[in-house]
Amino acid sequence: MRNMIHRPIVILSCFASAALCVAADPPDAVFGRIDAAAKTFRGMTADISTTQHTKIVDDDSVQTGTVKLLRAKTGQTRMLIDLRDPGAQTISLDPHEVRLYNPRTKIVNVLDIADKQSLVNQFMLLGFGADSAELKATYDVTYAGEEKIGKEQASHLVLTPKSADIRRSLKQADLWIGHGGLVAQQKFLYPSGDYKLVTYGNMQLRSSIPDRELELKLPEGAVIQKVEK
Repeated sequence: MRNMIHRPIVILSCFASAALCVAADPPDAVFGRIDAAAKTFRGMTADISTTQHTKIVDDDSVQTGTVKLLRAKTGQTRMLIDLRDPGAQTISLDPHEVRLYNPRTKIVNVLDIADKQSLVNQFMLLGFGADSAELKATYDVTYAGEEKIGKEQASHLVLTPKSADIRRSLKQADLWIGHGGLVAQQKFLYPSGDYKLVTYGNMQLRSSIPDRELELKLPEGAVIQKVEK
């Protein structure tokens, strides 16, 4: 149950924007971009490619799709992730619920997260406008150098959760922050040894997104199932 709640949430992303300060040490330059972005970030849309690695069978499952995200001034986040085949799935998140819809079975699994907002918010610190002080308060952050992700040069940060509660679900998060100010890639390593790699493309900052674009649209006959805690 814990992983069902957390993994749709942590799939989500960390991004930042600002000019690179050449005179600063590399970690300080990355943190400076994150802080500058946190002042103006409201939302984004992007293409995504996800690779889910299962350690026990040494198998990779690759999916592509899109993500839309809007963060209110209160810090509450709404998100819609639409993944295509194989294993097509649509995931929506609001301050109260995570909904996972399988178009093949027409089943929607609904997870109540209203009483887990503090944990959700800690995962949200991996992106969505958090500044470097918030990241450092929740994660031990180290700088792992500059790497090329696709055609973009990016700064690699390694985040280790300080909270034992988070560490039960997330062992480590790797973030690659592009010099243009947006996240290029994320990697989430779970205690089992499984990991999820998320690569972003065509990311666009949005100051607002209409509610209808963030709503999970269900066909007639869809079955809603509450997932018990």
